[in-house]
Amino acid sequence: MHDLCALIPLGDPSVADPFAAVAAAAAIAARSGGRVRAILLGRVPDADAIAAAERDGATDILSAAHAGLSEPPQAEHLLAAFEHLLAAETADTLFLLPAGAVGEELAARLAIRLRGVPLGRCTSLDRDGGQVTARRASHGGRAEARLTTQAPRCFASLRRPAAAPAAPGAARREIMLDCPLPNDVPPPEIRHTAGEQARRLEGARIVVTGGRGMAGAEGFALLRDLAALLDAATGASLPAVDAGWASVGQQVGQSGAFVTPDLYLAFALSGTAQHLAGIGLNARIVAVNSDPEAEIFRVADLGLVAPWQEVVPELIERLRAR
Repeated sequence: MHDLCALIPLGDPSVADPFAAVAAAAAIAARSGGRVRAILLGRVPDADAIAAAERDGATDILSAAHAGLSEPPQAEHLLAAFEHLLAAETADTLFLLPAGAVGEELAARLAIRLRGVPLGRCTSLDRDGGQVTARRASHGGRAEARLTTQAPRCFASLRRPAAAPAAPGAARREIMLDCPLPNDVPPPEIRHTAGEQARRLEGARIVVTGGRGMAGAEGFALLRDLAALLDAATGASLPAVDAGWASVGQQVGQSGAFVTPDLYLAFALSGTAQHLAGIGLNARIVAVNSDPEAEIFRVADLGLVAPWQEVVPELIERLRAR
């Protein structure tokens, strides 16, 4: 049976939940047995990160630090450091990384460098003997692909499970790396786009989204206020982006981002098929729309027929009063 190892890149604010991979590995171990290793990689040793990995179910934690890593770390440097750490691995292993752009890139590129099989962004993973079974959303989350492999090394990214097993206590080790890092990688250029939310859509557990019915940038300013109070990401429909009320990076839908939050708050959204294709099947949708015939109500878990102008300010006021 494959061992379980969570690879955790530290120091990148775009990784919303870096320890999700540890919790996911612990959930797999709870079903099929075995221990959970976690390899934490950052610029300096981080006692809080070690404690977080232990809380999420790691039984063997290696905290690796490399002084050459930048903040945030560059993908090429993370790849080189993880490759160095895993070069001596011989056991059949299922490597898990946190969901999101960073984790998915690392999983795919490490699989190539270490002669493994990339399984991509999975909704679930299981082990049975020497076989790994992965399930992935496809066709905008409206279908599911089932993949099986007996490859000795598999790499995947996975979100935090709904319920995590109790942490059993962990053995801890710390090492300092001195492996060479690529020196020809330019530093990342960080641009702050007007109206862009602090929290990214990828990996967000709550998404607050507005549609054409928000009727202007002022409405989206209120949605950003609401999202900040909920520690949520702000999304938008294609018509809202085309109107200039939100940035392209906030677009959810077939031609935009695919999101898999626990809670999706939809304000003044009609609910077209193109937009719904960007929402994961497991997301709970709460819809607010003044049109009782809006398509969004057909898929919503909870719907409120009301103008957003009455609902959003009231929510903000109540959250601020908590």
